[in-house]
Amino acid sequence: MKNIRLMLSVLVLAFLALGYAASQMAVFQGTTFAYAQKVDCPPVQWLSLFFLVICIVFAFIRDPEANEK
Repeated sequence: MKNIRLMLSVLVLAFLALGYAASQMAVFQGTTFAYAQKVDCPPVQWLSLFFLVICIVFAFIRDPEANEK
């Protein structure tokens, strides 16, 4: 369970970092409106919702290894 949470954290962090880098690149290139249109689409919204729900679910699942300590 600990490894799954770690992988989820790394994946979410990677998406956040890549999204931030892409938005900064759009600002420097002057294409913020086009970037906003690309990001504001259903696949990106569903992916965000999926990660939000998964993170909430994992927040309520207890770690079996934590009870042993």
